[in-house]
Amino acid sequence: MPKKRRKTIVIILTILTIGIGGKFYMDKREAQKQRDLLAVEKQSVKVLKNTFADIKEVKVEEFKKNPVTGSYGALVTMTNNEGKSVYFDYFFSKQMNEISSYGVENEEIQNEGVTTPKIRVIYSNGEAEEV
Repeated sequence: MPKKRRKTIVIILTILTIGIGGKFYMDKREAQKQRDLLAVEKQSVKVLKNTFADIKEVKVEEFKKNPVTGSYGALVTMTNNEGKSVYFDYFFSKQMNEISSYGVENEEIQNEGVTTPKIRVIYSNGEAEEV
């Protein structure tokens, strides 16, 4: 086999190896970001339980990090023990472990207080659990 052809094959194999390795690394990094985001989402739901009374179920429709402020924004549907639901947003600060603000859509359902019994939570990725 001529040297030029062998050199070309080695270069092509090297480029393929780097490309596959880079793709694997990027996929792994994205998966880690999703796990970290889910952990913060779970933390925020626990704080939500300590913000509102009489919660039966929370469904997180959307949960995103604001790269500028570092806070997290959530859109949720919260159902109380009477079966009444409200759709609203809230902002969560991971560093302070508190909900910095939330939209008041229905004061009858959004009673401030603490929910001590376990509630059903459906996270933005579809995973469900009792918290």
